[in-house]
Parts: sequence; C-alpha cells; structure tokens
Amino acid sequence: MKSTALLNRPDRPTVPVFTPASRNAEDDTCATCFFRCALTDAAHRLISRTRVVKQWEKGEYLMHSGDEPHGIWAVCRGRIKVFQETEEGKFLTLRIAGPGDLVGHRSFLANHSFWGSGITLEPTVTAYLPAATVRTLIAEDSKVRDEIIHRLAADMGHAESLATTMAYRSAEERLLVAVREMCRQSRGCDDHDPIEIVAPRQELAELAGMTVEATVRTLRRLENAGVVQSRGRRIVINDPLKLSEIVAFSEL
Repeated sequence: MKSTALLNRPDRPTVPVFTPASRNAEDDTCATCFFRCALTDAAHRLISRTRVVKQWEKGEYLMHSGDEPHGIWAVCRGRIKVFQETEEGKFLTLRIAGPGDLVGHRSFLANHSFWGSGITLEPTVTAYLPAATVRTLIAEDSKVRDEIIHRLAADMGHAESLATTMAYRSAEERLLVAVREMCRQSRGCDDHDPIEIVAPRQELAELAGMTVEATVRTLRRLENAGVVQSRGRRIVINDPLKLSEIVAFSEL
C-alpha cells in the first residue's frame, strides 16, 4: 500500500528551461565541464550545444522515485537531497549532492527507473544533459568513460562506508558522520578553521537515521564537548579537519 505522501506528491518537473538572468561565469564553467573538464574539444562543443541550465527554487523536485531517467544533472550551485520514502511516509536520505556532483547518473547508466527522489534544499542551479548527448559522449570519448567509472566507483565506496557507519555506530558517531557529510558539500572541511554550515535538524536526522528529538539531544552533547556550536538552523564546526579525523578513526 502506497503512502498518502507518495500519492499526493508534487507534479513532475517540466522540461528544464534556461533563464538568462541566472547565468554567470560559474554556472557556465559547471555546465561546460560536466566531467571534470577532462574532455576533447568536440565533447566540449557537444555539451555546450545540448546542455540546459536551470535555476530552481528551494523545495522543487528534479526527479521522483520510479520515474524513467532521460538524462543527468550536474549541480552548479546549491544542494540537492536524494532520498527514498517508505510506505509509512518516513524518509531516508541517500545522499546530498553539492556543486560539481552528478545527479541521476546511476539510474541512467543502469537503465533503471530512479531509485530515489531528488529535491532542492536551497536555491539551486543545475545543468542538464539529455540522454542522447550522454550516450554519444560515452561512446566517443574515452575520458568521459574513465570519469564515469571513477565516479561510480567512488560513489559506491562512499555509500558502503556510510551505510556501515550508520548501521553499527553510536548516536554521537552517526551524527558526526552526518555533520561531516554536510560539511563536505560546503567544500570547506579540509582545514582547522571554523566553518558555519546550514544544517536543519530534520535533514541531519534523516541523514543520520535518527529522530529529530534524538538528533537535538545528541547535538547538545556534541556542543557541550566543544565539537560544534548550534546557531538556529546553522551549525559551526569548530575544527573541521579534526572532525574528519574523529570520523575516520571511528570507521576503523
């Protein structure tokens, strides 16, 4: 039996439309360099001709679980949550995609319907490549094939590590991993300088596999230990590099 939330979900997204006012140099770079810029000139020209850049508002769906993929997205700015919904209406966050990440590529390459839904967590800009372009790139550009293999392998390894950590660790360790995942998307977790990230408690709870109440209690304990500081919907990580080291040690 499907949940009420699934039956009443928002309408499917329309074909992506490019808004000229939203265009800037950063978006152009993201949209052109779909595969880390490791491309031939011909591949760059193909992407430039066929890619579609779109600006999304917070809370818009890029894809819905069960839909057929017709292309892939690259995140230029903002964040996209990929999640699954249970029959009871509960949500399980699979990943949070940030700038430079691909969305929808796993299902597309597997020739399978989307395993999860994707929703924007904030105003977001994406670049979309239709299926025909992706297939042409894979068939004709070895660098694209190598990059896709690399991404899929890295995604699988990270997902397995994350699943293991969430399954067998304490509440504090699971929440630390969730905070680190959000920090990774900010691209500022590789030094000792404090960093402030947007971390709504509901998103943290879904990512850590905890209730919101348990997340708040655990976050308070981490704050008392000096690991983080809570500021409304935001969290200050006092020492991002140390946080990563703590998480890495807990995963041994």
